[in-house]
Amino acid sequence: MFRSILVSCQRNSQIPNIISEMTETTQTNDDTNMSEFGLIARLAESTASSDTVDSQSVLVGIGDDAAVVSTPSGPMLLTTDAIVDGVHFRSVDERWFDVGWKCAVSNLSDIAAMGGVPDHALVTLGVPQGASIETYDEFYSGMNRAFEKFGGQVVGGDVVSSPTMFVNLALTGHPSLDAAGNSAWLERSAAQVNDLVCVTGPLGGSAGGLEILLSGDSNPSGQILIERHYRPRPRIRLGSQLVEAGVVCAMDISDGLVGDIEKLASASSVEITIEIPRIPITSELVFMFGNSAIELALSGGEDYELVFTAPQSVVENLSGEVKQEISVIGRVSGEGPTGGKVVVIDENGETYQPIRKGWDHLNV
Repeated sequence: MFRSILVSCQRNSQIPNIISEMTETTQTNDDTNMSEFGLIARLAESTASSDTVDSQSVLVGIGDDAAVVSTPSGPMLLTTDAIVDGVHFRSVDERWFDVGWKCAVSNLSDIAAMGGVPDHALVTLGVPQGASIETYDEFYSGMNRAFEKFGGQVVGGDVVSSPTMFVNLALTGHPSLDAAGNSAWLERSAAQVNDLVCVTGPLGGSAGGLEILLSGDSNPSGQILIERHYRPRPRIRLGSQLVEAGVVCAMDISDGLVGDIEKLASASSVEITIEIPRIPITSELVFMFGNSAIELALSGGEDYELVFTAPQSVVENLSGEVKQEISVIGRVSGEGPTGGKVVVIDENGETYQPIRKGWDHLNV
């Protein structure tokens, strides 16, 4: 999911709990403060009740990082994401290569979160009057460069007139193979009690880069974080390696660690405990933000790393290459209530309540 570079650091920190919002939204027809995830839940319910649904062809439906559908040639992964000028990027910045790169990466990361391999993309452009063709040249250069590096290619799309520039990208992929040579994928709903909770790579760098970008700070450490914000890297290869190693539960970190783990806990109906001292943070983030760095790591978002759960035996048997890329940050501590539960523990063993909240496109 591609978050807003305009309002992500201006959002109200008192966004209501996602799970309670989902319940409220499902029960109240005239709710004018619907959350993004409440809307998704409602649309999923509507889709599931449709007479046109072929349930046997849908292997993973609405609510995961990508859908998985059955086709005559085998399982296919499907994902899509949209970006809008003034919401997700600022045309006045004219960083079109970077916008194109992130547009591709937000979709590629969804494929990575399923442990899949990207294939083909369709791109729809909303073009305002007077738009420069050079803008789209640069945008496509960034997007194509990301596909060249991580897999996938643009094969078509559509162009429409629009008062505001927007881009919608839809990406297909296919599952990786498990150790037995069978197609397999990762899902949010597969966490089990006593699984370890792991993340790939350091967190908070993208959010830190955004704050530095908007502040105008020119410190070299800040520039490293700005690069993390503009040029995130999807974990395509690592996602496939997790599938091969026997991991079955994962998602990407696009809306903030705690908020995304809440979604995973909800999908799996479990309680998850994470420990702050175990969360990986880069030295640049600590240098620039001090004690506030942990808040960016917990809730900043757009890192496009993976969070996954697996039994200790599976984690211990991961290859040395994969082990170098991951950090164990907690455990699935028990069965949770409907909607799941996440508990954050600080260095003193006390429950910690993050100041920031995860990203929600409909409540910013």
